Amino acid sequence: MSDNLAFSKFKSQEFNAISELLCNIFDTKKSELELLYQEIIDDFRKDGWPPHFVSRDFFKSEDEEFQKIYKISPVIAVDLPSLFELDDGISNKPTIVILGQDSKSDQNSEKISLGTPYGLHHKGSREVLRRTKLYFEMITTLLGLGHRVYLTDIYKVWVCDPKRPYYGVKLPRVDQDKFVSALKLEILAMNPVALVTWGKESANSVAEINLSIQHLNFPHPSGTANGTWKKLMDQSPTYENKLAYWNFEVSKLLPRKV
Repeated sequence: MSDNLAFSKFKSQEFNAISELLCNIFDTKKSELELLYQEIIDDFRKDGWPPHFVSRDFFKSEDEEFQKIYKISPVIAVDLPSLFELDDGISNKPTIVILGQDSKSDQNSEKISLGTPYGLHHKGSREVLRRTKLYFEMITTLLGLGHRVYLTDIYKVWVCDPKRPYYGVKLPRVDQDKFVSALKLEILAMNPVALVTWGKESANSVAEINLSIQHLNFPHPSGTANGTWKKLMDQSPTYENKLAYWNFEVSKLLPRKV
């Protein structure tokens, strides 16, 4: 699967729209975003978890008190949206959006740790780390059904609490509203046939923005949602059982596209 996988090969109109939204949230411009994406793409097939960083000036909170916390936080993480599809010569595949909550990092740095949702730009996350390997296997099921998969977060910046590493500090309402307002435009820019949410936070955000798109609401694949998975499946929430349940449900709800 990984040999014929295309990563973040956006159509020009998609990238233009997404870039404009990101430039309104972050202190950046389209040319810088293109370079950041190219750096990540260049490392896509390298072993492990090659790090990527950007200056902390990339983001500034509109809340002055929160900005003070931001400046002394030991870790800041930002996720840029990403896109997966099979490089099989078939164009115009329908797109499915998977919506996550936010980024996270436990590696202290004076700069921002730059990544993508679920860290799947890293080969180590796709093939080695068991938790994120499950996420990627779920995504490959959608790819095999003939779809592209666009991954994004509600809140694209995560700020570590200086007093409690490595727990996040809740973004102030003004910043939350900015991210959620941009989210609807971001999703519509990708013109998806369906939207997948993993967990309550992302599902609740979808309810806020009133999208007329098929919504597939699943528990988060992580171990912290095992109780919910067990209740849903009525069986042990093992890696294999969760993947089998996912494969059955999405194959039923999203028939293969030819």
